[in-house]
Amino acid sequence: NQAFVAKAPPAVIEQEKTRVADFSATLAKVREQLARL
Repeated sequence: NQAFVAKAPPAVIEQEKTRVADFSATLAKVREQLARL
């Protein structure tokens, strides 16, 4: 993964970070909903 980060353009890295952050937020919401069941 370090090789990918080293070779990737900064815009791509930012896009991936945003995607991961969005996924993490979605996962947190799903866990919260599961906890309510």
